[in-house]
Amino acid sequence: MTGSPGADGADGADGADGLPDRTEVLTMLAAFGQRAADTVPEELGSLELTWLVAEFEQRYGLQLDLDDESFGAVRTVDDATGLLRDAVLAGRRAGAQP
Repeated sequence: MTGSPGADGADGADGADGLPDRTEVLTMLAAFGQRAADTVPEELGSLELTWLVAEFEQRYGLQLDLDDESFGAVRTVDDATGLLRDAVLAGRRAGAQP
């Protein structure tokens, strides 16, 4: 996970690959606090992140098992996007194994 936009392919692409993108993460975060997506700050607080993880788990049907280190490493929207994309990819790999 990097802090630079687009470094992990999460630059607001259309999500055609079925992975969460920056736009989707901003939309989910905007629902927290009922605000416009363009007003979501880049820096995330722990409450916003906790809420985002719960929303993500519900939307994607995946259970994220984050340790304190992983949770604490997510500080920005880009960090969260990378984490969520990685979670979907890991879930796909696990589902593809016999």
